[in-house]
Amino acid sequence: MRVISLINGSLISETAALYALYYAKLLNFPITFIHIESKDSLEEVNLSVNNLSLEAKFLGVENNFLVLKKVSQLKDFVKNKEVDIIFSSTRHNHSILDKSFVDKIISLKLKTDLAVLKIVKLGNIKIDNIILPIRETRLSVKKFALATIFSLAYKSKLEIYSLDKLSTKKIANLTKEDRKRRLQEVLFDLKHYIKLLKLNNIHFSIKHDFSSSEGKKVTTHIAKNGYDLAIVGAHTDFIFKHPIDILFKNPMINTLYFIPKD
Repeated sequence: MRVISLINGSLISETAALYALYYAKLLNFPITFIHIESKDSLEEVNLSVNNLSLEAKFLGVENNFLVLKKVSQLKDFVKNKEVDIIFSSTRHNHSILDKSFVDKIISLKLKTDLAVLKIVKLGNIKIDNIILPIRETRLSVKKFALATIFSLAYKSKLEIYSLDKLSTKKIANLTKEDRKRRLQEVLFDLKHYIKLLKLNNIHFSIKHDFSSSEGKKVTTHIAKNGYDLAIVGAHTDFIFKHPIDILFKNPMINTLYFIPKD
């Protein structure tokens, strides 16, 4: 298995590639940096490749660089290689109607997972705290595995932040006992994930809250706490189906949107 990181010479794509490198290092996978020809500066692309190659050498990750003439060639590359995941960055002002580079990648229907990053802080930053927001106790195994990998790779704390959507009136009528009982239910439903976190010696916490606006609640929660990376997604397309995904539209911190192949 190998990891692919798509680069275009920008500092944003280079930062996204660093996440890919740490992912590859933990799993002992080789990584291929791929540039798809466009209007990007080749000088900046080569500079990025040099920087990333040095970091890969420092981390002990086998790496190579490949240039493709068009996006469609990526499908042939993935078909002929055992690719675990593709990392890519995307613009901050992406909208659903804007056919971005990432949309083109998704339209290829590649047989591999995709990790799309929106970067707020550039460079090889230290990641001490990761937040994994979920609806109720709906946590996919794939998204949990991805969060666990990053937590282990960066030796960071992982917080699972569970949210139940209720009307403002119902929230106002909740008692302390109601909140405590619901938290116990959440912990019970997530008990298998908790066991895995403990087995991997990951420093973690599980928090639960109620809100009439999930996206706003998570955004507020992030603003009050010192997180370095948010992991959201686990959908089959790039259309935002859940309110929590507002984090990816207007990120406050570096945010990874995960799209599994299945």
